Formats: sequence, C-alpha cells, structure tokens
Amino acid sequence: MSKIMDYYKELVGFLGLVVGENCEIALQDVSDEKDCIVAIANGHISGRKVGSPLTDLALKFIKSEVWKEKDYVYNYKGKTKNNKILNSSTFFIKEKGNLLGMLCINIDNSKLIDLSQEILRLGFGGGLKLQSEAPTDFSTVQLSLDTAPTETENFFENPEDIVDSVIKEFYEEKQIPTERLTQKEKIELIEKLESTGIFKIKGSISQIADKLMVSEASVYRYRSKLQKMKQGVN
Repeated sequence: MSKIMDYYKELVGFLGLVVGENCEIALQDVSDEKDCIVAIANGHISGRKVGSPLTDLALKFIKSEVWKEKDYVYNYKGKTKNNKILNSSTFFIKEKGNLLGMLCINIDNSKLIDLSQEILRLGFGGGLKLQSEAPTDFSTVQLSLDTAPTETENFFENPEDIVDSVIKEFYEEKQIPTERLTQKEKIELIEKLESTGIFKIKGSISQIADKLMVSEASVYRYRSKLQKMKQGVN
C-alpha cells in the first residue's frame, strides 16, 4: 500500500471519532487491483467492513475516469442495503496522475430528521413534514463533462450483492425468469453488469455464472461477443 494510503488509513479512525457515530468514514483502495474497503469507521451505518467491495457508483467513477477532472464529488444520495438514505461525498486520492483510492463520507441524518419531524408535529400538529432524502446535487457527480448520473449510490456488503441488485433490476424490467433468457438477453445483462465495473472484482465471474445458470466459459464468451458488437464486428 502507498505511503499516502497509509496516511489516509490512520485518518479514517481519527475522523470517525471526531464526527461521531452517525457519520461513516470509508477508505476504498483501488490500487494493485484491491478494489475494496481497507479502513472504515462507524461501519454499522452501511453494514460494511474491511474487505467489502466498492459501491456501484465508485466503480463508475473509476470506469468513467471522472477523477481526472475532479478532486471530489459531494452531497449526493446514497442508499444502504436496508434502504436507509445517506448524504454521501467522495474525495479522490491521487498520486502522479494515478487514482490510488477514495475517501468516502456517508452521513446518516435519519435521527435528526426524526427529531425535527417530532418538533414540527408538536408545534404544528403534523401539518408540516420534512424531506427524508439527502441532497441530490448530481451536477457535482458528473461521470463525464456533459452528463450527470440519475441513479443513487448503493452500498454493498459483498460483491454478490452488486450482482443480485443488477440482475433483480433486469428481471423486473424484462419480467421473465432466468431460465427463459435468450442469448441476446444474457449479453444485454452482461452489458449492464459490465457498466457497474463488477468484473474488476475478483471472483465476480463465478458468481455471475451461478446466477445466470451458465458456465464461467459462457460468461467469458458473452463478454467477448459484447466487445465485438461494440466494435461492429460480426
């Protein structure tokens, strides 16, 4: 691990104590193909721990290379596995033109919102309500110079959660069971999985193969076909 990453690793514990239990600090290492959390404070907020994979949005940050244009993105919406909404920000850790990691801060405002809601109820009889969602200033989370994401960042405890999330969304969209997917639909699903950056995570191929009920060789073949399609090769 780089000396810079060692420094940030020590910083995580310090910040976790300073900001308190309602703020999660996570250090994600993307060097040497680690692509996982290497230090975390107040992980109870998202349920993650050291070794948990990158979020779907973090993988897209890497794939889109938005970090080359920005030093950080802030105040976007995150969502935990149990649907808790967080106010999230990410700082890109760079050295000599390379991305080494990301320092992520995820704030759980739910207790504050609940308390404020109760105060409003007592003072106004329930006539006023607060928005429970975090800010969504996606103009600061651009994945390219002219497009901004419309999706929420999702926090996963393990790589399988990422695969399950994408596949569940795909099946709901198509409204067909796994065993009835055509080869074209399987390639389409592989493309969706590819866009998340999941294939950067070690062991993802076997998990995807199990979910699709195909061999690992088939997953490699679908990815190869997808690349050829993108290149206009029959």
